[in-house]
Amino acid sequence: MKIFNFFRSQKTGNQGNFFNKIQKKIGLKISNKHIYKEAFTHSSMNLKDSDGKAINFERLEFLGDALLTTIIAEYLYDYFPKAKEGTLTKFRAKIVSRTKLNQIGKNMNLIELLEVSNNQNYFGDDIHGNLLESFIGAIFIDLGYLKTKNYVLKKIIVPNINIDDLDSLILSFKAILIEWGQKEKKNIEFVTREAEAIKKKIEYSTQIFLDKKLLSESKAKSKKKAEEKASKIASSILKLNSRSMHY
Repeated sequence: MKIFNFFRSQKTGNQGNFFNKIQKKIGLKISNKHIYKEAFTHSSMNLKDSDGKAINFERLEFLGDALLTTIIAEYLYDYFPKAKEGTLTKFRAKIVSRTKLNQIGKNMNLIELLEVSNNQNYFGDDIHGNLLESFIGAIFIDLGYLKTKNYVLKKIIVPNINIDDLDSLILSFKAILIEWGQKEKKNIEFVTREAEAIKKKIEYSTQIFLDKKLLSESKAKSKKKAEEKASKIASSILKLNSRSMHY
């Protein structure tokens, strides 16, 4: 069993570079360096503290997820004073969707800070959103709710999301396609199969049939993503909506 020590596991120069990048991203002086190291430690490192507790970003990811949902809910409540509960729920779901968080985390290049085992050489897109949530959790532990809220709004929401455009933003192309099929009384069929393995990871292939005729197809690293990508193509072909979340 390894005993995790944040300040001995890396060379001093590397540590300084890590914390400088963290501080630059936040724009404030950080105090609890320990928590940021935890926020960017992957479970593949198999690190534990002296009590045997695993040290990785997963607990902070859970915390950051809850904080982000709360901050966004409060922001939308104030921003749309006349919106009903259902509309606010829909808008919040669009902002905190896994696809959107992955996109934001990737834009912020948070993965450059990740400490990971050399044996772990494959990541899905969700790693970007997971790190974003764990980072938010770390900021909360270090600086408190108010500064975390200000960071989320100024550094995450404003640069990445057009609040006034949320109503036309598509959360799920598959849902849009199914709804259109039901409305137009068209038969929409999804056929998803395992495709060839890429770097020992299984890929999936989805074909979408409209009234038994092939409409679109796509591949991805999960069934859900393959269906969503194929649905986006199908929606474009059918001209159902020109707006997208850039899958």
